Amino acid sequence: MPSHTIKVTGVPEELVRLLDERIKRRHAAGRSEYLRELIRKDVLGEERSLREILAPIHEFTRSLPDTEEELDTFFDEVRDEVSKEKQAKTAH
Repeated sequence: MPSHTIKVTGVPEELVRLLDERIKRRHAAGRSEYLRELIRKDVLGEERSLREILAPIHEFTRSLPDTEEELDTFFDEVRDEVSKEKQAKTAH
């Protein structure tokens, strides 16, 4: 695979220091490898957005009851169901 060099100018020393600290924390082999991986993920769209990561949680919360009374009833029903399941397991 051919290799290419990308020169980035105007990067402050503080930012380079923080970059190197992050690389050390993530146990990457070095700056070049870390930056290649960042470019690959960005170009190929492999990084998921926070919205995508949280989508299952948002879907679940939309299914919850709207009022406090409905929420209390929901949790009571879930608690009762779990209790019955535990009792059934201990009865066997």
